[in-house]
Amino acid sequence: MAQEGLDWSPTGAGSGQHRGDVVIDDICLPFLVGQGLSVYSEESGFTGAADADAPVVVLDPVDGSTNASHSIPLFTLSCALIEDGELVAGYVEELTNHARYYAVRGEGAYFMDEPVTTPRGERPLRRSLVAVNGYPPAHLGWGQFRALGSAALELAMVASGQLDAYIDCSRTGLAPWDYLGALAVLREAGCSVASLGGGPAPEEEIYGVRRRIAAAGSPELLAELVSAWVGSVGA
Repeated sequence: MAQEGLDWSPTGAGSGQHRGDVVIDDICLPFLVGQGLSVYSEESGFTGAADADAPVVVLDPVDGSTNASHSIPLFTLSCALIEDGELVAGYVEELTNHARYYAVRGEGAYFMDEPVTTPRGERPLRRSLVAVNGYPPAHLGWGQFRALGSAALELAMVASGQLDAYIDCSRTGLAPWDYLGALAVLREAGCSVASLGGGPAPEEEIYGVRRRIAAAGSPELLAELVSAWVGSVGA
């Protein structure tokens, strides 16, 4: 598996940072900058290309490194391409089985090189399989739930139809590198996405903003999930 041969002990430099995170970041940065791109990474911050107006890759070298540190085979590389302040492409790869999810704006979403179109409105919340991050304030009425430990992977799996919906119930919310790559795939797959608790849409105010996100394969399911969350927290 991809974690073999890497040291996944904590670096001590930041909360939740493992040595494997830094190693993979060090591999990605020279390649991306060498393509004339700037990089905004969870592990190393902003690395500028020679061209100050270069497109920016928002990078999470390993989303789910806690899983990797425990030899749980669910962790991903996630990146999103930002051009002129807009999200134009995303890529998420699960690093142990190399399941790939990607999209380019206007060109559709793909899972393992096959185009995906998420079914809409086929399952109500009571029959849905929902991925959850953080601690739900209550049972929100889903059929079943999963907590896989990688937001990028869980969101991408909503886009592919492997999961019906996703909701982030954490107190801190997700950072841009956690969700932007998958967001591009969700948008091209025709899924519905919302920021919980109001505020700008997930693709706005990209840098330095954390937000709690919900996503679903249909607007009806998203509305039902968000309504259940609002009712449980009194928002």
